[in-house]
Amino acid sequence: MIVAALTFDSIGRSAGSVVFWTVATVLGAVLLVLTYRSIYRRSGGRRLAWLLFGLRVVGLAALWLMIAKPTWTGAEERTDPGRAAVVLDNSFSMSLSDAAGKERYRQAREALDQIRKGATERGLAVDIFDINGNPLAEVPNEPTVDRTDLARAVSEVLARSRSKPLAGIILLSDGADNSGRTDVRDLNDSPVSVFAAGFPKELEASVLDLAVKKPQAPQRVMVNNNVSVEVPVTKTGPATKAVVSLRRGSEVVASQEIDFPAGPAEQAKSVTLKFKPTQAGSFVYTAAVATPEGTELKEPLLINNAATFPLQVDAEPIRVLYLEGAMRFEFKFLKARLEDDPDVNLASVLRRVNPEVSGLRPGGDVLTADRLKNTDVVILGDLEGRFLSNAEYDALLKWLDGKNHSLLVLGGYAGFGPNGWRTSPLAAALPVVPSDAEPFQDEGPFVPALTDDGKRHPSFAFTGDRLKDEEQWNETARLDGVSIVQRAKPGATVLAVHPAFKVGDTPAVVMAYQNFAGGKVMAILADTTWKWSRTPRLVGRSDTLYARFWSQTIRWLAGRNLDENRPVLTVSTNCVGSEAGKPITVKVIRQPRPDVDFSKAELIAEAKGPTGEVKLPLAANSTNPDEFTALFTPPAGGRYELSARLTTDGKVLANQSADVLVQGSALELADPRANPKSLEAIASATGGVYVDMPHAGSLVEKLPKKERRRVTVERREYWNNPLLFAVFLGVLTGEWVLRRRNRMV
Repeated sequence: MIVAALTFDSIGRSAGSVVFWTVATVLGAVLLVLTYRSIYRRSGGRRLAWLLFGLRVVGLAALWLMIAKPTWTGAEERTDPGRAAVVLDNSFSMSLSDAAGKERYRQAREALDQIRKGATERGLAVDIFDINGNPLAEVPNEPTVDRTDLARAVSEVLARSRSKPLAGIILLSDGADNSGRTDVRDLNDSPVSVFAAGFPKELEASVLDLAVKKPQAPQRVMVNNNVSVEVPVTKTGPATKAVVSLRRGSEVVASQEIDFPAGPAEQAKSVTLKFKPTQAGSFVYTAAVATPEGTELKEPLLINNAATFPLQVDAEPIRVLYLEGAMRFEFKFLKARLEDDPDVNLASVLRRVNPEVSGLRPGGDVLTADRLKNTDVVILGDLEGRFLSNAEYDALLKWLDGKNHSLLVLGGYAGFGPNGWRTSPLAAALPVVPSDAEPFQDEGPFVPALTDDGKRHPSFAFTGDRLKDEEQWNETARLDGVSIVQRAKPGATVLAVHPAFKVGDTPAVVMAYQNFAGGKVMAILADTTWKWSRTPRLVGRSDTLYARFWSQTIRWLAGRNLDENRPVLTVSTNCVGSEAGKPITVKVIRQPRPDVDFSKAELIAEAKGPTGEVKLPLAANSTNPDEFTALFTPPAGGRYELSARLTTDGKVLANQSADVLVQGSALELADPRANPKSLEAIASATGGVYVDMPHAGSLVEKLPKKERRRVTVERREYWNNPLLFAVFLGVLTGEWVLRRRNRMV
């Protein structure tokens, strides 16, 4: 439908404007006629006067047109048909054939022809896009794209079709998405529905695929104890035998063979593998499934055949025996701290009766040889020297001669008083000489001053930075009172002293230790370390100093260290995904541990993937001897395991690994199976439907009618045409010249 009109914009649309211009034009025309009629009579009736009149009329008409601004406006109403966007999967996997031997891409092109025909019958226009969402002027003869991201393709098509009356999107694909997406929730807000056509999985039942799901394993176990790991395994395809195994590095620690019957549907089994770790540390184990060696039936998809999980193997717990003479705050807080420590097995004995009424020992001996042989650390609280029997002293001193056996003696009024340890056989083992005269105790508040040995001792390492540790210590380590001793023994190491109280010319000892027989004996003469826990918590802060101090002190006494909980190795990469041919930086860091001699250990890094296994050359960091880097360039797509292991004498001390998914054509062809579930998920999220490829033509009928009517307005203005101005000047000039020559001016 076309509508046209000529308007004069300067005249306007109001009635007053029209009347004014009409009257002015008529009056001007009448005046012009009368004027040239007078000229005609004066010239004796010469016809030239009327020629001049005509020229003047033409010039004034041109001027009138310029002033009135004549505009030609034409409006045309057009109807745009609805459009159907078809995404044609032209990735490498579409070059594969189904069980009937027909190529997927050829079937998709045939479906495209059906869709075009049906769209023409319904009056729909068809726009064709490739699997990357790019418009196609011509349909490619062969699939050549090396990756598939279905959700991204749909999003790109929606963005490119935003200004068009889009009725829907038809997705022709095998559903083999290798983008790593786990859901398509981003498409829930799609303004149009996506209708998908793919290939049923049942047609691919002859393809074998074994897979390992996430293993169920404990996070921490005890060394030399049986560990059970549940390994979920699935299978699709023909009947086969499968070997499920557990590996630590290249060492197989457990395996089991299972049978899977034939069947196109996914079959699942849970296999329980048991093994006994013989070494403490932090390790990464790999659960894997594969067909037995020599099996003719091969599996094309291997990237889902293994899964890793961490396992912390703890050494035997530190067995602590704590004897206390009275229910005091130091006992209450220290007992709670040691009971909360997962690496400590605490046995505590508290005297609950008044010794002045019931005697010092209402029960039998506690420190017997049988009990001590299963103990690593003995803690003696505030006890009188007579609390232990001679037999207990003998057993305790003999026990101290054992490896990693340590005694910790805490300060108190009784233990370092006049009837305390100085009168017992234990005095020879103490790192300090108890006082034999008052004062036996100073009750003033103070912050222990660390000696140079103390600053280096594990008990006082909180952040790893000595300056920060000392600053935190000075801010939060206030205590109330300390037992006074004469001095430290010549062979003892003093870790902390009183900053103000002196015995003679020497600061009073607060904490010291010495080696005695085969073990260690430590004395902590303060009995208010519980304030390091209670005081911060009263103001809403954590008691990190208290927890670290006691955990590290007990571990040091037992010959262990908190670093045992840290993995000996860490492996990381500069990316979680990459592309074939692009280098990946692999970083390996060794964590120093007192129980691991790195000088005799060999560090090996490897990359394992679809193309096999290669050894990675490691380069040491010049500023950090425990940091190494390597470059790995994956030759093809797939999932690669980048691992490092530390070995000595052929035994694996520690290993760690990291996975990287590499995009490439090999990944596109790694899994030959169609995946209709991914297409169904996209269709369901957007309100569309899924059909098999032979029925793709029926999807056109499901598209809603969506046409758009629009009006195209064409506007032409003539008042500013240079020709009008030229006519105006030309005719007026011509009229004036003629009048001059004919003496009619």
